[in-house]
Amino acid sequence: MSTENVVFRKIKEISVRGIKPRPMITVLQISRELSLTSDSLLAQLAELKRLRLVTFCDNGTTSIKLTLLGSVVRRDK
Repeated sequence: MSTENVVFRKIKEISVRGIKPRPMITVLQISRELSLTSDSLLAQLAELKRLRLVTFCDNGTTSIKLTLLGSVVRRDK
């Protein structure tokens, strides 16, 4: 399974834990749970953003959330 898929599945897993649908998730939280460096994680998040599965919540890259498309797409392969 590609690293993008692992990151995407972790984002979906964290999103399910939240009270409201598609909550904001910090990049730091994702990197801690996956034991990835923020540089490699940001590259994966940029690709997921290009695919329109996630969006950055602020001007920087400190938090993200799933898009409507990202909340229904499954990336198991």
